[in-house]
Amino acid sequence: MADGTARIITLRGVGYTARVCARDLTADSVWLDRLASVRQISHETESPVKAVFPFKDGVQRQASIGPGNRALYVEGRFGRTEKLDLGSLAKIDFE
Repeated sequence: MADGTARIITLRGVGYTARVCARDLTADSVWLDRLASVRQISHETESPVKAVFPFKDGVQRQASIGPGNRALYVEGRFGRTEKLDLGSLAKIDFE
């Protein structure tokens, strides 16, 4: 998290603030199952969030996630679905 705390969660999808809508993260399709991590996340509140996406094959690319697609839906404590704003995170590591 941007405040320095760390959590282990299961990412279920991304989407609008109202509901999950996809399993890719940007308009140019950063597929979640190919990601190793998300780094250098900008902390924009309303505009698109910019980040660096390192993939499992070693390739990295920078992309922007629009304001309407920056909600991450995760399985959190006790199996409950939670919504996290990508702009509130410092980094994400995938196993």
